This record gives sequence, C-alpha cells and structure tokens, in this order.
Amino acid sequence: MKKFFIGIFILLALAAGLFFFVENRGNNKQSDMYEGLSFLCEDKLVDKKDYYRQEDGQLYISYDFIKENIDKNINFNESENKIYINNSKGSKVLPLDSKQANFSGHKVILRSPVKKIDGKLMLPIESFIYDYNFDLRYDKDNKSYVLDNLSISHKIATTTTDVNLREMSKKRSKLIKKVPKDSKVFLYDQENSYYRVREYNGYAGYVHKDYLDNITEIPPHELNTQAKKPLNITWDYTYAGHSEDKIANIKNIPGVDIIIPTWFSIMNGNGDLIDRGNIDYVNRYRAMGIDVWGYLDNSFDAEITNKALSNENSRKKIIDKTIELCKKYGMKGLNIDFEGFKISDRDLFTTFVKELSEKAKSENIMISVDVTPQISSDVTKEPYDRKALAEICDLVVIMAYDQHWSSSEKSGSVAEYPWVEGSINVLFKSIPRDKMILGVPLYSRLWCEKNGKVSSKAISMDQTNNIIGSKGLKPKWNDECGQFYVEFNEGDALYKIWLEEKNSLALKTSLVNKYKLRGIASWRLGFETFDIWDAINNEIKDLKY
Repeated sequence: MKKFFIGIFILLALAAGLFFFVENRGNNKQSDMYEGLSFLCEDKLVDKKDYYRQEDGQLYISYDFIKENIDKNINFNESENKIYINNSKGSKVLPLDSKQANFSGHKVILRSPVKKIDGKLMLPIESFIYDYNFDLRYDKDNKSYVLDNLSISHKIATTTTDVNLREMSKKRSKLIKKVPKDSKVFLYDQENSYYRVREYNGYAGYVHKDYLDNITEIPPHELNTQAKKPLNITWDYTYAGHSEDKIANIKNIPGVDIIIPTWFSIMNGNGDLIDRGNIDYVNRYRAMGIDVWGYLDNSFDAEITNKALSNENSRKKIIDKTIELCKKYGMKGLNIDFEGFKISDRDLFTTFVKELSEKAKSENIMISVDVTPQISSDVTKEPYDRKALAEICDLVVIMAYDQHWSSSEKSGSVAEYPWVEGSINVLFKSIPRDKMILGVPLYSRLWCEKNGKVSSKAISMDQTNNIIGSKGLKPKWNDECGQFYVEFNEGDALYKIWLEEKNSLALKTSLVNKYKLRGIASWRLGFETFDIWDAINNEIKDLKY
C-alpha cells in the first residue's frame, strides 16, 4: 500500500512538472492580431469597423469612436445630415457627403467629405483631430496608427534585452514580435509578472517585468489656454533702400501685424553685414499699428554662407551685429532667410540659428526661420533640419511657393492649393502647428512654350491684369488648382498664367483656420493688388485659438 501511494505521488509530481513546463515554456507561434492596417488608442486595439484608410492616405475615424474617446459633445443632426462640433478651438459644421465645411464661420475645403461607410458615420481626421490634445501618428513599417491622449500622464520604460511581446500575460501566449534592447515602451497595467506595454509607434502586448528598467513618468501636456490671434505677416523687398518719397508714401496695410523689410545681409565670409535700415520707415509703420521685424539673409550665396558659418568668430560677429541692429531699430522679432546654401552646411546652419536664437532670447527678440517644403523623403538630403530648427525658433515659415520655379521644365502654378496643403501636412511631423507660419505668393508666372522649350518670368498682379485686359482674356476657375487660369497664343508661342489673386489667396489662407496654424506670411509687398489684403484678413481676423 505504501508503494502504491509513493507511485501516485511520483505521478502527480511528474504531472505537475509537465504542467509547469507546458505552462511556462515559450511559445514561438506568431500572432496575427496586427495583420494588415492596425489602429491603437493608447494600448487598446481599435475595432476595424471604426477606422478606414483611403488609397490617398486619408484616415477616417467613426463618429461613435470620436464620441466615446475624444469628444462626448460631438453631435450628428440626422434631419440636417450635419455634424456639429463646439470646443475651445471654435465651432464646426460638417455636412454629410460634402467637401465644403464651416469652421468658426469660415468656409473650409476638406480633401475628403464626411460619409457613411458600411452604414457607419465616418469623419476624415482633417476635419476634427487638430482641435484636441491628442497625438495621432502613423508608422509605415508597422502599418499602424497610434492615438495618444496628451492630457493624461504616461509611464515609459526601457527594455533591458531583446524581449518577446506577447498577446497575453503568459509565456505560452502567441508571439507578436521581438522588441529590441533599449527600446522605449509605454507602460500600462500589470498582470502577474507581466506589464501591458506599447511601442511608441507600434504594437501593444505583454512583456515580462524582469526585462524592463528605468521606469519614469511623463506628465500631461497641457494646452496653452491663452487664445492667440493668427499672425498676418508680409515681407517688403527693400534691397534698393528707401527714399524720402517712398517713406512718405507708405500706406496702411489692412490686417497686417508685422512687416519684414529685407534689410540685413551677410556681406562676406568674414561676417560683415549690410544694413539697409531706416528708422523713419520703422516709425511710419509703427504709427499705423504695424510692427517692423528684422531680417537677415545669406546674400543667397553658398560660398559666403560656408565661410561665414564655418568659423566660430565670424558666427559670433554676425550674431552680435544682428542683435545690435535689431536693438537699434527697436525690433521685437527677427526673420532668418538663408537660401541656396550647400546641403553639407545643414548642421552649420542649425548651429548658427541656435547660437543666434540664444542671444536673441536674452534680449527678448523673437526668432523666425524660413524653410522650403520637404521634397525628399530623406530629410538629410535637404538643406534644412526642420525639426531641430522648430525646437530652436519661435516661428517657422514654410515658403509654400515656387512649386514650379523659373527654370522648371514644365509650365505650372507657383502654388496650387492641393500642393500647398500637402506641403504643410508633410511637415506636421517635424514642426508644431502653433509655430508654423504658412508662406504664400503674391506673384504669378507668365509661361512661354515655344519650339519645345519652356521659359517663364515672375509677374505682379497688376501685370497679370494688364495682360488679361490687353488680350481680352477671360480667366477660368480651376477647382483642381484652386486658381484662375488663362492662356493665349502669340505667333508660334503659347503663353500660360495660373493666377494668384484674392480668391486663390483666400483659399490658401483658409488652411490657417483648418489646421490651426500660427499665421500667414506673404511674399512680397508690391506684387499685390490692394484687394488681396481684405481677402487674407477676412479669413483670420476673428479667429482665436
């Protein structure tokens, strides 16, 4: 009998050992829970019925999801087929199946309309997401969207080794992926010996607590509750200086807050500056309620830029002199416009802006920097480190023009509306919207196509109107471009103009309202007809966010 009980005990011990082994051995079977496109709200996998991505990349999120997770006060009026949103950023009316929406009393064009998909009411993210303290990101490698609530605190940790991310809090759970050593992960709930975690731009699952270290807490990111009016800025091309008559003829510019005359230029590699300033000019505009900011360029010369910025002493000389000139004219801000320099001098330029910004801030002078739209998918192959510059500067101006420039091989618009919108959307990843200034052109190009060759020249709005009048042309509105267009033949040449005028500029300015940008800047004074100032101002004058 004794042997029988010993045998039973041994069998039970073996069974327990086998169970423990099976329960705790690693399972290498791959999970399929993140197959295809995925969407996570914090660590929760969102039902695929609540989101949809179009071929053009536009993401839709369901009305139900928004109401439950983002804004409980969003309302759909079934009798009107309209969605109403009211929050601290203003009011919105979004009609079903229409690209034309109303943001705080202003018409805004959506790239994609609110619509029903498989019977579910869906909103394009461009119509609402920028109103809220949420961060939405897309990771193309993981094919995943991640939505984080910035109004709550988050815990993060670092993986101490390559670690398995699993579906559930046990070793025999399916394997989602292997997270590399030293990866930062968000920490959520703890279950047994496991933490629920999520990669910054990736998947959520469970990791054993023994493989996590350096647990820290990120406090909530509080939105600035002090509402600001969007800035209205224009540049004044003043390389020829100022005559007394020109200053006497200065007139008020409706709606403009800041004017930037092109006064200061780096003259040579030694760091000497050209000063074209005039205090009477400053006083004249100030009397009209328009602030005058400083402007520094690199003479658009690559060699001067390289020599001047490569030397610490010449950089200091430029910085000290620039700040001295800003103080001389009582300027509260400075605009940095460096163009045409070598990509190899990218980091030098960033260093220079950082040093200049530190000096300027000690004198309470705001710094803005001009950058081009991003063209290359590899940002290291472009002259501007936009992300670093945005961290350094108070404002970043996107020069959203010269889509087709003087030497383009193909005729086209200086700044089509879809191209402008696409250009700023690409940069939201590197430039905060509350620092972004949208730069728009006040000029068009007269294109000439002759004998298989293309040439062009920049023309003002008055010159454009003179051509249209003298040729008896009738401009036609092009919805795709968001501009009027004309063409005419002269001899064996075909001439084309995509017009910049009050309607095209009002449409582009509406992007400031749509995306809650910091403001608008126009290049340049003197190219415009007077009616464009009201067109721009009417789009932003009563906005505050």
